[in-house]
Amino acid sequence: MKKNGGGLLGDIRVMAVILCVFAALIVIYVYPPPPADAGINGNLRYGLDLVGGSSLQLKLEGTLVKINTTSVNESEVVEFLEEELDTEVTPYKDDGGVVYEIRKSVTKEQMLEVLKGINGSIAKKPTGEDFFEDSITRATRDETRRIIETKINMLGLASTTIRTVGDNLMIIDLAGIDIRTARDMVGKPGKFEIRIQTNGTEGDIVKGQNLTDIENITAHVMYGSAGIESVGTTPTSEMGKGPEGEYEEWGAPFALNEEGATALRDSAIAFGAVDNPGDHELAMLLDDEVVYSAPIAEEACEKLKEGVIYRWTANTGSEEEGRKKARELIIHLKAGALPVNVDIVGSGEVPAYLGAKFKKGALIAGLLALISVTGVVFLRYREPKIVLPMFFALFSEVILILGFAAVIHWQLDLPSIAGIIAVIGTGVDQLVIITDEVLSGGRSSAKMYRKRIDFAFGIIFVSATTTIVAMLALALMALGTLRGFAIVTIVGLLFGIFITRPAYARVIETIV
Repeated sequence: MKKNGGGLLGDIRVMAVILCVFAALIVIYVYPPPPADAGINGNLRYGLDLVGGSSLQLKLEGTLVKINTTSVNESEVVEFLEEELDTEVTPYKDDGGVVYEIRKSVTKEQMLEVLKGINGSIAKKPTGEDFFEDSITRATRDETRRIIETKINMLGLASTTIRTVGDNLMIIDLAGIDIRTARDMVGKPGKFEIRIQTNGTEGDIVKGQNLTDIENITAHVMYGSAGIESVGTTPTSEMGKGPEGEYEEWGAPFALNEEGATALRDSAIAFGAVDNPGDHELAMLLDDEVVYSAPIAEEACEKLKEGVIYRWTANTGSEEEGRKKARELIIHLKAGALPVNVDIVGSGEVPAYLGAKFKKGALIAGLLALISVTGVVFLRYREPKIVLPMFFALFSEVILILGFAAVIHWQLDLPSIAGIIAVIGTGVDQLVIITDEVLSGGRSSAKMYRKRIDFAFGIIFVSATTTIVAMLALALMALGTLRGFAIVTIVGLLFGIFITRPAYARVIETIV
């Protein structure tokens, strides 16, 4: 077989592997800078089964029902149900009419009894069954998830994953957190507080500051649980004018009750915000961290001199960035209470010492898998010049997978480690196919060598495609922890097909 000129380091396939491995090591150990105590872990993150922690299985309480009634309209139905059931009711339209989302669990018997008050009944599905489900809408589920994520992120807990199963089930893994703390964080509402700047100048209060940094220059106005009556579900916008013409100003709408509106007006007047709003900003804090701060609008200041204001909009800026900030602020405003009650239907805890053992065992298992398959290959070929490139090809894939995990902040858990071992197993099969095709024809022309390599890659592509299709079912359906196994397997196969396998084929071409 005729060898190509330029050497291995001049080949683009070999260089691609080297550069990708180098980039993976950088994202793991160099940039972004890992924590000071990270050690060999670098920027890799581990799930609770490798470092210890808690897992909570939550059921989001709610009811979806479609109602038949001719005596009242949609808004009257909502008002009636909210009064009778003492909870929020949200209507939404589907193909067959209006579905009412009741944000608490209600039995069918209770619903039928309540509906007698408006001469109503539960509508039927096309199948003939009652349209009555113990569930919530996906929008409510996603809103609940965002609020829980906000509460967790405010506490600086990076090693957390939240998975949703169906429309009303949620699984939360909190690495390094004991079960009691985990229950408190998820079950208890966050503390939302509004304060007003008493001295200093505009800009002294910025997002992200802790209460201890601003306490001496601000005064308490109200807690959200006591003063905020409702929060809008979506950002609002209005047209404003600036030096460059008109622009769309986004904001987060919320309403205050009598107590909150009075407290805000009295504080604004007492501390001079109505006369000098620039130096007396209104600051909002969630769990003692500033999430918003801005002067009260001049128009609102004039209204406060005359009386209380119940409905407010916290302006967040223009264009998509302003809309994004408004959406985040709405979540913060609602973080004092979840849109629906949550019931902890299951929980589990992995002690830290047990997680450390699992982590050590997973590392040993991965190394044994790599060494074992290399040993089997050596028994087959008895050629170190074949075995060593194969070992480094497999090792490179492991590094690439870990680099990928560091980039997307994926938490490595036991299923993920199992996925890496599975990638090693399928990888060595494919490398053996390439090696056998190269060796089977002996030394030959470059044209014949290319044909054998193409034949080998044809087999590899078919094998990898079937595996990827099978793994996609697990990855897309989010079946608990199996999703990590599926994603790691898919990513490893793709790295192998497009990066390491071509480079290995080039190395074999040169050394055989």
